[in-house]
Amino acid sequence: MENHGRGSRWLLQQAGITVVVVFFAVAALDDITTDNATAFPLERSMLVGAGVWFLLLASRVWRQGHRVLGVLSLGLLAIAALGEPLVGPSRIPTQFGYLGYFAILAALVWFLALAGILAGFAWRTARHPA
Repeated sequence: MENHGRGSRWLLQQAGITVVVVFFAVAALDDITTDNATAFPLERSMLVGAGVWFLLLASRVWRQGHRVLGVLSLGLLAIAALGEPLVGPSRIPTQFGYLGYFAILAALVWFLALAGILAGFAWRTARHPA
């Protein structure tokens, strides 16, 4: 991954931020699905914030020339955004609730994997500087 003058440190920062964002998104999703409250403004805001970060990351990956990674990231982010309103507190969620939940989980797993890919790019950049 070319980073236009940025070194492996920049890639590791992006990967580290992504791991933290995934952690907070999982915490928000867990709170939404296991709590008995009727509204979750903080948790939903955390998911929106995570979505904004993932959108920025996907656009950076796209601009760096990794079109497949960018398209996968944008696609999974869009699917998760469509599934987010279906997720809510319930001991027995509807089938659509499950779809929303698994759409968000799939996106979070993808972005965690993307953080690993970025860390791998950083390692490769550090070992073989341009």
